[in-house]
Amino acid sequence: MQLAYRYPVRTVGVVGGGIMGSGIALTYALAGHDVVVVQRSPQGCAATEDRLGGLARQLVRGGSPDAGRMSTVLGRIRTTTELTELAAADYVVEAVAEDVAVKQQVHAAIDDIVAPDVIVASASTAIPVDVLAQDCKHAERVLGTRFYLPAPLVPLVDVVSGEQTDEAAVEVATRLLGGAGKRPVTFDRHAAGAVGPRLQTALIGEALRIVDEGLATPETVDRVLTQGIGRRFGATGVFDRLDFAGLDTVAATLRALGRPVPAPIEERLQQGRLGVKTGAGFYPWTGERVTAAEDALARLLIAQAAQDRASTPAAAGSRMVVADPAVLRPFLDAALEAYRSCTPAEPPGCFALLVGRLEPDRMVVERAVLARNVRGTDRAAIGEYESTIVPCFGEAYGNERRGFWCHAVDQLRVHREAEADGLEVLGSIHLHPDWHRIGPPAERSLRISQHPTAMDAYMIQQTQWPLNMICYVESSDGESSYTIGAWAPPADGGNRCQELTLHWSVPAR
Repeated sequence: MQLAYRYPVRTVGVVGGGIMGSGIALTYALAGHDVVVVQRSPQGCAATEDRLGGLARQLVRGGSPDAGRMSTVLGRIRTTTELTELAAADYVVEAVAEDVAVKQQVHAAIDDIVAPDVIVASASTAIPVDVLAQDCKHAERVLGTRFYLPAPLVPLVDVVSGEQTDEAAVEVATRLLGGAGKRPVTFDRHAAGAVGPRLQTALIGEALRIVDEGLATPETVDRVLTQGIGRRFGATGVFDRLDFAGLDTVAATLRALGRPVPAPIEERLQQGRLGVKTGAGFYPWTGERVTAAEDALARLLIAQAAQDRASTPAAAGSRMVVADPAVLRPFLDAALEAYRSCTPAEPPGCFALLVGRLEPDRMVVERAVLARNVRGTDRAAIGEYESTIVPCFGEAYGNERRGFWCHAVDQLRVHREAEADGLEVLGSIHLHPDWHRIGPPAERSLRISQHPTAMDAYMIQQTQWPLNMICYVESSDGESSYTIGAWAPPADGGNRCQELTLHWSVPAR
């Protein structure tokens, strides 16, 4: 299809190098584009360069996969005070102050400089596209692209059309954003603040009322958001959560709070569409869709909990593991049974979650809970093995019986049970058979033990659980024996797991 606007885009121009403009510039540089940022003065250029450096350091500290190439990325961005340098741009973003007169003046100037086939996007949150483009000769190529801060990290971008915006311009803008790793959502007309800012404004207003009424402190409100409801919204939206809660339950809660029940909920109540429990609410719900939504939420919450544990001072300082052998007995019995029944074509798999206490100087294991293996059925697991594990660690891992992927619902269940008892999920234990002896000849080159393989180290690094135990089982003269090793994730971006000291506790007589 021949598009009326330049694509692919090599050079992106950004007018305005404030917080938003700098973030947008870094976003496109990360995607491989050359970027020129226009500021009003040399001092403004210097401030933009400082902001870009700060954003880059933030990404590095946050563990961005782009950390190793950040100097190259920053090298793609240059600043200038000359608006005329936009003549070489293939796509332009306006990100100056949220002032109607200033933005109109900038858009009119850009319109005179860049070629007619160059799209001009505005980062404005509240000003309609038609107002911005009213003095432009080529209003058809003007549209809005509303990023969310911090721009390099938040995937959503609102793409907003004006009355005169060409659909082909919207198509090119969404392609460009998609190529930069964004998830554009298109709107065919301006709405003050669009969807995201309106939702955010409603939340801020309610938070301020709660504090003003003395119901909670600002610290408590923020904790409820960051540690509670905010975490869920990373995997499920508002209407998903309403359907899971049950629209009848939501209506009852609103009435108890003295709030009116909105018409969209009343209509569905009258139709008997109560959400997941009846198979339909705001969305239709099949068993497969319910499972997918539950798994997505479980994976997100578990990953966030693992990050929390890994960042605590106790996790960093706990070099000793204390466990009662009886606690591991359910796992050991299952592991030995799996080992004895395996064949060269069907490797044994056994996995348990370790629950206990994380103390300043040690980790105490109090439970080992067996979990289901969905290595061959979970879409995320299959995708991870096909795209990363098999190419990196060998074709042997293409065997769906090799490797373990814990069922997300099992993880969430164990996590909740642990929290209810004042404990937490410390990590996992899995089986290593003496595959270099009993496996097929083609897979006997790598000696297996209680030490992590390269693939183990990769998975341990991904989960960031503070405790990862490996149970090595071998047989000799008809008898089976086992050895257990305990490991922490690699430190400081390395690839070697850290060995932990394992102490077996003996109950007092």
